[in-house]
Amino acid sequence: MREFLNEAHEQLDMLEQLLLKLEWNDRGAIDAVFRIAHTLKGSAACVGLKDVAEFAHKMENLLDAIRKGEVLVSQGICSLLLQSGDVLRALIRGVEEGIANCAPPEYNKVVSELERASGGGSSPAKNDKPCVKLFVRVTLDNSSEMRAARAFVILKRLEEIGRLEFARPSEGELMCGRVLPDAMTVVLESEIEGREVYERLAGYPDVTDVDVRYMLQIRDADWERYKEYGDALESEGKHIALDFMPGAVKLDVNALRFIGEALRHGWLLHSRDDLTCRVLSRMTMKEAG
Repeated sequence: MREFLNEAHEQLDMLEQLLLKLEWNDRGAIDAVFRIAHTLKGSAACVGLKDVAEFAHKMENLLDAIRKGEVLVSQGICSLLLQSGDVLRALIRGVEEGIANCAPPEYNKVVSELERASGGGSSPAKNDKPCVKLFVRVTLDNSSEMRAARAFVILKRLEEIGRLEFARPSEGELMCGRVLPDAMTVVLESEIEGREVYERLAGYPDVTDVDVRYMLQIRDADWERYKEYGDALESEGKHIALDFMPGAVKLDVNALRFIGEALRHGWLLHSRDDLTCRVLSRMTMKEAG
């Protein structure tokens, strides 16, 4: 809780400075403000501050609508977001001082205005963009005591932009406090391209590196087909990860030739199966994804 409160004050100070840039329609400022609201929401949820998390979520909805171009930045919107920052600060100050009901008098009014400005939480129209399967690895600052909460925040963010097929550590492990991760690995199916996923994650606190790759699932020994598909993706400037399904790796000459060629191209080897992952690690003399 002490770590959260210290960081929350820093985040709110940054929020106030960034909000002053919003009227210039600064895309970088909009993205940064969104990440602060999202971080506060997730971190507050991790330490059991439901009111703070729910209010930050209201802000996040409006900021997401601005990022998508569904809401235009105006003086009124900037004023509303500045008021929202003041409400968040009051809520966090109340927690710090041990006040049971710390919502300021303008709380309900600001919540209503946030909901109205963001469209009342209505779902945007779906498009017909094809889904892509992505491998996402996020490296965290191992000196931070908040990295489990940070991993949880990032996991929830990824759930909002796609369907999670695999996550290590899992949400349950993070919530139970069984792990303090230095990195997290996710397989994600999403309509969002890899570059945009990278941009959405790279600015979070304590994130030191983000690696986003297009994933090929290795299900059989048709090595030539996988090589052609990977080459086609690589020709488009995309980084590749190979996801070896359990039982797909048979150590014959063709498999070894394919893996050697993949490594020369800089393709990452990954498996969700622990045994397969250990086999790949031994074969490549380094940790698999």
